[in-house]
Amino acid sequence: MRRISFFLRDQGFKVWVDNEKLIPGTAAWEESIENAIKQALAVVVVLSPESKNSEWVRREITFADQFNKRVFPVLVKGSEEDSLPLRLITRQYIDMRQDENQGLSNLHAALTFYVEKKQTLEMKRPVERKKAINALPATPISVASSQNKPLSRKWILPAGIFATLCILLIGALWMGYQFFSVLPSSTQSNPTLSISTISIPVETPSHIPANTSVPNLATVAVPDITLNYLNNVQTLSTDTFDDPLGGGWNIDINAGKIDGGDLKIIGNENWDGASRNKKIGEGQGIIVDFSYPTDSLFEVFMDSGEYQTDSYRRFGMYIENNRVELNQHKGSTDLGGAKLSGDLTLESVTTYSLLIAILPNGEFVEIVWNPSDTSKTMYDHEKLDATWAGRTWTFNLKANQGTILFDNFREIKFSGAK
Repeated sequence: MRRISFFLRDQGFKVWVDNEKLIPGTAAWEESIENAIKQALAVVVVLSPESKNSEWVRREITFADQFNKRVFPVLVKGSEEDSLPLRLITRQYIDMRQDENQGLSNLHAALTFYVEKKQTLEMKRPVERKKAINALPATPISVASSQNKPLSRKWILPAGIFATLCILLIGALWMGYQFFSVLPSSTQSNPTLSISTISIPVETPSHIPANTSVPNLATVAVPDITLNYLNNVQTLSTDTFDDPLGGGWNIDINAGKIDGGDLKIIGNENWDGASRNKKIGEGQGIIVDFSYPTDSLFEVFMDSGEYQTDSYRRFGMYIENNRVELNQHKGSTDLGGAKLSGDLTLESVTTYSLLIAILPNGEFVEIVWNPSDTSKTMYDHEKLDATWAGRTWTFNLKANQGTILFDNFREIKFSGAK
């Protein structure tokens, strides 16, 4: 923990640690932690067997989740089974167990990427706000951890020690010069570091919050072909999969990763993969590019409700080699199997685009096309019963065979179907 805080300070981040001067359990202690998390840009969770069993890790991360703080998990000790809380097992994490320096470098890269996106968002706001942006104060990040005994590495805290760092992120100094140099009359100053330490009891956690979505500001235009099916299509957000931690996604361990600007879903016998952590409602949808190797077996779908219960609903597509079938479930009943309509024939190692749109009153539109030749499409337009209406949906990517590549994810909204 000390090594992490010292490293981030050296990179220009401002750090606050809750375990140096404050007395655990006091009103001032709890209030200081709450204030630090409220002001934080993100939360870094340091994972170990001790942190998995710490009630205070659970409490502080839960509090951070209530305020929509981005979570950066860092594994410093123990196996995945021993150190990852149940809710975090689907998250991408930074591994410092074997190569501490590389882990720190990866953490710095992830934080830098996140801060740059946040700062870029500020620059894209209306012109009248630019002066306020130039004087923008340091924005904090919060880091939570628990350690019981030292490792051979000196930065692990002694037994029973729990720490929370609030990293007040003005940004690394080099990044400040790089980024703020494009702003007029920048007055950014060097960040500072504040650290405190506490000792607290260790108890069993019950909840770890989901990662909040990272805004991706890369511009990916809405394809013109969508206007043939939907009215007034607008992009709500995009993800070109440049964030190494997979912000905005729940990615199953060993079943998916972000690499080289792609979200890669790796085939496995459990059909694990990734899901979007933001719900999608009526009048909204997604567009995503995908490609697959020969002998692939995967599925892409929206679902709502608890699987294998009467409330469960699913709509999407199922691809085996180059054959595409409807992927539709109502409760425990599989209603899929029908081929999609259209004149498009899929081929492996070719990039295609997929649109899934959720209309009011239980209506769905699904379209597949080749971005290089939009003259041919594959589509399905379903109007289902009232039990499909008024829901929010989760977007899922699952694979059984092959490594499936996804890119240029877009969330859209529209006013209706044609």
